[in-house]
Amino acid sequence: MNAIPQLVSPAVDLADPSAYGHLTNETLRFADIDSNGHVNNVAFLVLFENARVTYMAQYMAFMRAHGLSTVVAHLDIDFRRQMFFPGTVRVGARLIEVRRSSFVLGQAIFDQEGRCAAEGHAIIVAYDRDSGRGRPIPEDIRHALQHLAQSPTGIGAG
Repeated sequence: MNAIPQLVSPAVDLADPSAYGHLTNETLRFADIDSNGHVNNVAFLVLFENARVTYMAQYMAFMRAHGLSTVVAHLDIDFRRQMFFPGTVRVGARLIEVRRSSFVLGQAIFDQEGRCAAEGHAIIVAYDRDSGRGRPIPEDIRHALQHLAQSPTGIGAG
């Protein structure tokens, strides 16, 4: 069994909506509920995916322009409270850590009252599409990523 990757505890409170410069507004669907009447755990991951993909497309597109492909290597989620249909939520995504060949995104889901319903992490690994193997993140890209990670809201401003 593989060990769970240890994450550096950043100075970012993922449960605080102000930590995110990138928040998506999502409508909960009837299909998201389970037999217990609350939003199913799989729906939380889909909400995270939507925010993660739009964050990377908006703030990290320069990586693909430099030929760097990425793949999700690890996901974790801590559930804080139940969510119910119908409703809307806000989902935050931001870069929090840069490593040699990977980076970590922090995420959270906020209910209609602004309370954190879940928080989690995605470890994204750089890889070479031709060989299918992992690769180090080039220094110039790593520097740009560190700028995002160190910004107050994860979008490079400030």
